[in-house]
Amino acid sequence: MANPRILVVDDEPDVVTTIEHTLKAYGMDVIRAYDGISALDLVSTEKPDLVLLDIMMPMMSGYEVCEQIKANPVTQHIPVVCVSSAHTPDARAHSIRAGAAELITKPFMPAELVAQIRRHLRSSMPGE
Repeated sequence: MANPRILVVDDEPDVVTTIEHTLKAYGMDVIRAYDGISALDLVSTEKPDLVLLDIMMPMMSGYEVCEQIKANPVTQHIPVVCVSSAHTPDARAHSIRAGAAELITKPFMPAELVAQIRRHLRSSMPGE
């Protein structure tokens, strides 16, 4: 089976690089995006297996990106896991309302991130 392809979206390049190194160490391929517009383009063209999406970004929030991914019949099946430094019940609720499968709060342990990604990849497979 091919390595899962994860689109990592965050406006902070250091965060993207850190997550990329973690995911690659666990056998995942990474596609990078640094803003919501690029993320939407890459979701349509690259068809990742999962999107790891920062909520707080300039111009277009992660909530808006998630809503657009879920509104598109071509991409709505792709699991979206939001990542945020917001530790509030409202942030979690807003993520779920936008269509996210999960909200992981920063900072997170790399093993926790990988476990959540794997869980959502398994649940998105046909027949699972």
